[in-house]
Amino acid sequence: MRSFKRYVATSILGLGFLALTMATAEARTADACQTAWAKAVRSYLTQNRKAGPDGTQPKTVDDEELIAQAWEKAFEGACKLEQDGLKPEARVEAATLGVQILAKLDTRGCGRFLQFYMESTKPKDVCDMVSTGAGTAEIRQAIEASIPAK
Repeated sequence: MRSFKRYVATSILGLGFLALTMATAEARTADACQTAWAKAVRSYLTQNRKAGPDGTQPKTVDDEELIAQAWEKAFEGACKLEQDGLKPEARVEAATLGVQILAKLDTRGCGRFLQFYMESTKPKDVCDMVSTGAGTAEIRQAIEASIPAK
């Protein structure tokens, strides 16, 4: 009986450790987060594909590298939230940042990003809000209301 209790206790501890290890393994670094969001948003550009998040076009290979870094830096705030354990808030923040960038560079890409990547129920409405100069808080609220929780 004693060995059975020890076996059960050891098994439970082992499973707990395994679950903790798996949860830690799933967490991504801030750099990986920024890279993932930058790639996701950039992939929806149908025009201005080489432009930076501010619309600048590269003139040299060095400019291209600086633009790639600028894309990643654009999502720093969202990835900070993710690192703090606020994943739903980080997702909304990253979507907000992505939409604000895409609305300037490529309105069609903005709608597609929201519709297909974020699964928004109102992609056109949100992109139109950005284009007409709505505030960040209002855009964030509209995004949060139109995307499924994950």
